[in-house]
Amino acid sequence: GMGQKRRPLVVMASSSTTAPQSASRGGANPLAELTDRFRSLEVGVREWMAKQPTHIEAAVTTAFGAVQGGALGGLMGTFAPEGGAGLPVPQPPPGLDPKAMATFKQAQALAGGPLVQARNFAVMTGANAGISCVMRRVRGVEDVQGSMAAAFGSGALFSIVSGMGTPNPVVNAITTGMAFAVFQGGFFISYGQ
Repeated sequence: GMGQKRRPLVVMASSSTTAPQSASRGGANPLAELTDRFRSLEVGVREWMAKQPTHIEAAVTTAFGAVQGGALGGLMGTFAPEGGAGLPVPQPPPGLDPKAMATFKQAQALAGGPLVQARNFAVMTGANAGISCVMRRVRGVEDVQGSMAAAFGSGALFSIVSGMGTPNPVVNAITTGMAFAVFQGGFFISYGQ
């Protein structure tokens, strides 16, 4: 009709017999269409984010990072033994040595079910994404120092939220943050941006 838009006919070469059938129906490759739409949406979001103040971009970036991390953590917790109930971790006996207690806490932090893992990963990835965003905006460059600062912050927050480590949470947050930063710095240098 007069008010209808015409869609271009897309023909793709394929060894299968389904390509000519879908082309004759006027449909393009649905995966290619979905990919194109996702890319255009991503470009639009990036353009919008570039126009926003730092605090808006940081908040949105942190939220997206937390959602991604939460989904990953929940998925990992679901695939844990015993249907996502976590790894079997015995309860420590009363009066246990603080160093041995730290080992139990580390096992418990990594052995939680889907909700525990989702929380831990959401904090870790959200903090990393938000701090990276702020560092990039403030410094004007994405480099190894900004990456290490984000990793330190996410490691420290992960340590606090998960409750793993030594009896002194401040020392543990600092050492975990430093370990994350060193690892991320090495990864950044090895594989670049």
